[in-house]
Amino acid sequence: MDLYKQIFLRKSVRKYDMTPLPEAELREIEDFICGMRPLLSDVAIGHRILGPGEVKGLFGIKAPHYVVISGKPHPQRDLCAGFLFQQLDLYLSARGIGACWLGVTKGREKPSGEVDILSICFGRPVDSATRITAEFQRKELTEISSGEDPRLEAARLAPSGRNLQPWHFIVADGAIHVYQAIPGKLWAKLYGLDKLDVGIALCHLALATEAEGGTFRFEIGRQDVPPTPGGFIYLGTVV
Repeated sequence: MDLYKQIFLRKSVRKYDMTPLPEAELREIEDFICGMRPLLSDVAIGHRILGPGEVKGLFGIKAPHYVVISGKPHPQRDLCAGFLFQQLDLYLSARGIGACWLGVTKGREKPSGEVDILSICFGRPVDSATRITAEFQRKELTEISSGEDPRLEAARLAPSGRNLQPWHFIVADGAIHVYQAIPGKLWAKLYGLDKLDVGIALCHLALATEAEGGTFRFEIGRQDVPPTPGGFIYLGTVV
């Protein structure tokens, strides 16, 4: 299945047919989740597929199914969660199933040994699960990057909380250095998932790299990086 193509078609679906998907289809979705590729192999991310009566914090979006994403405390947990489950978002779009990231929706029951991070709701959309690229409302590449690399267009189209796109990319010496915007105190308290949003953009970069026939690798802790732009923190480098 061509997930890269879906980057230019997906949209956040907010209205659903509340009829549950068939069990066979849910098993196929579960199988896909179990086969998704992690960003960092040492960061474990968990999940549960729940119904509407098993989650809280819906904030007006009602759907027949929710994937509640969880994990143990780790500095890179949210980054890895965004990278991992954006693959699911694109997979659902490819199947004509609507989906939407929900930053405040979590399970009513706490997972054993883990903390719920957020969820993705999904189901049959009332309207279309896709759109054309011209309908995306995103910043220009010059606002989110320095230097040129064709893969950055895929990252530009990544979804994020309130479409703030809290990332910046610096292209240098064949690598893409990745930075996260430092959130204001109020936004950090209300949302606090900016690093997860960067993980979603990294998923798009990975798919763009592979679409060009390359191999995606993300490194953290490098010292040979350009100066960090004001208002950002350095997260890692795509090589």
